[in-house]
Amino acid sequence: MPKTPNSYQLHIQLCDTKPAIWRRLVVAESITLAQLHRAIQAVMGWQNRHLYEFEIAGQRYGQPDADQPDDPTMDARRYTLGQLLQGQALAVRYLYDFGDGWLHRIKLESVAPIASPAALHSLPMCMGGRNACPPEDCGGPAGFADLLAALQDATHPGHQAARAQAAHFDAKHFDLQRAQARVHSLALLRANAPVATPRAETALA
Repeated sequence: MPKTPNSYQLHIQLCDTKPAIWRRLVVAESITLAQLHRAIQAVMGWQNRHLYEFEIAGQRYGQPDADQPDDPTMDARRYTLGQLLQGQALAVRYLYDFGDGWLHRIKLESVAPIASPAALHSLPMCMGGRNACPPEDCGGPAGFADLLAALQDATHPGHQAARAQAAHFDAKHFDLQRAQARVHSLALLRANAPVATPRAETALA
């Protein structure tokens, strides 16, 4: 009898930012790390302009540099989340944009069996979140803090420049429907093994 596939519920939080910025994402265990990268980009609100890497159990996964044969980075397209986590709540770090250094901590919150192939289109699924993703290329957490300070204070010497950079930015805004629409449009698992809506969740400590 074939093994019943599982879904993983992930809590993804951007480090070193205030207010706290996080997303809750449900994925199939068969998702590759490269696909997970695209899903995170979609639900967070990043624009996928820069390099990325995951770190799990001390090993880095991303896009190896073909010009550097000694590059220890493993190809993120060749490893699935299920292969690496095996249902365990291991520490996962996701770094986006090596210049700005947007570090995310990913926690496996629960594992659930996938009931039926009928809902293949439902995963990945964004289940919630809080606060807006920082504008791209704003200088990392420190630059983001400076941008928010300048936006919020009309007397700040950088206020006009901040408004020109992010005139309509609302740090408290998060649109769940839009985030879900973005990740759904990726169609990451359409050609993979059937997956469906999670059931009978097993919470992880």
